[in-house]
This record gives sequence, structure tokens and C-alpha cells, in this order.
Amino acid sequence: MEKTGRHPERVRFWSIALVLSLIGLLIGACDEVDKLTGDDDVVVPTLATLTDLQTAVYLTQVAPPAGFATVSFPGIDDNLRTAVYSHVVIIVSFDGAYSEPTPDDLPNIQSTMRIEIWNDDFNVARQVRIEFLGNVFSGDASNLDVVRLSNNFYMLNPNGVCITDPAKIRDIATLQAGQLLGGVNLAQPTGRPNELINGYKSWQYGFTPSQMNYPSVQTTNAIDILTGELWVSPEYNVVTRYKVEMNVYQATLLFGNRPVTGRIVFQYDVDQLG
Repeated sequence: MEKTGRHPERVRFWSIALVLSLIGLLIGACDEVDKLTGDDDVVVPTLATLTDLQTAVYLTQVAPPAGFATVSFPGIDDNLRTAVYSHVVIIVSFDGAYSEPTPDDLPNIQSTMRIEIWNDDFNVARQVRIEFLGNVFSGDASNLDVVRLSNNFYMLNPNGVCITDPAKIRDIATLQAGQLLGGVNLAQPTGRPNELINGYKSWQYGFTPSQMNYPSVQTTNAIDILTGELWVSPEYNVVTRYKVEMNVYQATLLFGNRPVTGRIVFQYDVDQLG
């Protein structure tokens, strides 16, 4: 009989010994890890998902420049005064009813007020134009057009008469948007990509009603903020657009003299900067 030279019992013994040695090495390695970490259990780091990474990259790409992670404009036209030239348009609209109607009042009333402010620091000149459509904001006042040249004031009344008495027209000639619209104490980026607002690269910011300085509304009941948006140009560090929509109850609006209840929209736009 031919001899094979194989010893099954010996081969099986060395195989078992090799497996036991490998197990011993693994246990020893785990003990070393425990000594290094001081923990009995090794914590495996959580891996970021592809969605998380994509979201982080997107937010980084659409984020405003450094220094604008939050913004504050307690007066909505803050910093605009540092511009040499600016043109601002404010439109305020109302849809509702008089809180204490008379027999002559319509059940539903609509009113609009448009204010334009030109400021030219180079020539020390300023112009404020106020136009009313309806009586809610005006209190039966007429349209106003006031010009300031240095320390001289001029206002043309509806009869074509020029008034130059500073005591009568200074407050209108020096009117600031923040006096009418208030502003926002703290706002944060919404994550929306930047857009050109009135020709200026701007980022949108969100805010809560608690962070608002409310517009000029004399109310005897309540105000409900419905929507709001704020657009800021980091290049100029100014608000390029501000819009707030609210419900008001028994409120006297701006130059008005009768309380109303309904919906009001304030919109502020910086049309030109220089």
C-alpha cells in the first residue's frame, strides 16, 4: 500500500490552534481600544448622509456674505442716510371698513397712500411727496409736496400757493421711512438664493413679530401680523425691500382721524442708491 505522508489528526490540531490564536489577537485589540477610550463600548461616529451633505453645501452656497448671518434695522431706513443719493418709495394700502361707520360710509373701503423720498446730500437737498387715494390715511388732508434746500423749506399746497414757513413743513420735509414703518431688531437668512431687488443684489431674511418695531398705527384693540419679508443688500448694508401685511382692529392709521378695521399692507422699496 502506498503511503500518503498525511496525518489528519495533526492537521486538525494545528488548524484549531490557529483559529484560537486569531480570536485571542482580536480580544487583545479590543482591550487596547477600551484602554485608549476609557469606555467599555466603542462608539462608531455617525456618518453624514448624502442628503445632509447636499443641504450643507446648498446653504453655504446661498448664504449671505460674512458679517450678515443676522441683521438689525430698528429703523427700516437705517444706514440709508450714509448714501449720498437715494430714492425711496413707500406704498401703504388698506382694505376694510370704518370701525364706527356713519350712514354715508360704504360697507367696504379701500385706501392707498404713496410716499416718495428723494435725498441728495451732495446738494443738501431733499424732497418728500405724499399722495392719498381715499381718506383712511389722510384724514381729509391733501396731497403734499415738500422740498428742502439746505435750511430752506418749500411746500406747494393744492391751491398752488408756496408755503415757506419751516414750523409748518419741517416735520414733513425731514420725514424718515423708519418713523412710519418702524423696523426689525433681529432677522436671519431664510436660505433663499439671492435676487436682484430693484437692481441690487439682496438676500431675504425672516423675522418674528416679537422682533418688529411696528409701523405707525394707533390701535385701541389688536394687531395680527400675517406675513413679512425683508431683503438686504450687503454691499450697501441697507434694506432694499420691506413688506408687512397685517390685520388691524379699531386702528387709526398714519395721518388718518377715524378708526378702521381690516387688512393693511406696508411696502418699502429703495429704488435708487448712489
